[in-house]
Amino acid sequence: MVNVNFEHVSKRYEDGFEAVKGLSLEVQDGEFLVLLGPSGCGKSTTLRMLAGLEEVTEGTISIDGVTVNHLPAGARGLGMVFQSYALYPHMTVRDNMTFGLRMAKGKERLSEAEINTRVKETANMLELSEHLGKKPKELSGGQRQRVALGRALIRRPQVLLMDEPLSNLDAELRHQMRQEIRRLHDELGTTTIYVTHDQIEAMTLADRVAILDQGVLQQHAPPLEAYKQPANEFVQSFLCRHLDDLVDTANTLLRSDAQEGGN
Repeated sequence: MVNVNFEHVSKRYEDGFEAVKGLSLEVQDGEFLVLLGPSGCGKSTTLRMLAGLEEVTEGTISIDGVTVNHLPAGARGLGMVFQSYALYPHMTVRDNMTFGLRMAKGKERLSEAEINTRVKETANMLELSEHLGKKPKELSGGQRQRVALGRALIRRPQVLLMDEPLSNLDAELRHQMRQEIRRLHDELGTTTIYVTHDQIEAMTLADRVAILDQGVLQQHAPPLEAYKQPANEFVQSFLCRHLDDLVDTANTLLRSDAQEGGN
């Protein structure tokens, strides 16, 4: 079991701004949870506190029953994929993927044979086997994002964290990568927490969504439940009305196409 628990977690900065307010949230073992909300709602701060990149002001965060508030980032057993890819431009795909493994010390350090095995398995999974000798500048945006994903997965993390990883891709690539990310999750079963402001992304990826506004959790539910039974006016406006508008737009375009085809 690898679950994640936030218990009354708050993040307050020195200027008094409170980015996250009393968050209580459970992420179940093997679940794909999406933290959803507009810019500034606290979703990335929540992820960064879990990752050990931000200190917790109040409350506790636990992974698999162990409180991690004061553990360094590297000791939490997490893999993280960033919006910016964060690849080393002078390194090959292979070296980017294995950098973290090679930096490990003592009993955490893997043998060269084990590293090579993990490279082969991860590259095959992400269709990167033919690109291991290339530098990031030789890759497409989608391939770079797969390298960033591979660098996280090769560590075999307890929990996989993703912070708006597809926002730099065009619409077609985003659609392809959403399918790829969900396929990998179903295959690996890694507990995953994914941050996005994109309602479509949340609805297509999540087992459950946690919708935040101004640092406060508004609703925590399966996507269709949140859509059909919004907890409050904010959820109704941010999630439901937005999706309804998209459906109305699509139907209008389809009707226009049908009318033009009939003329």
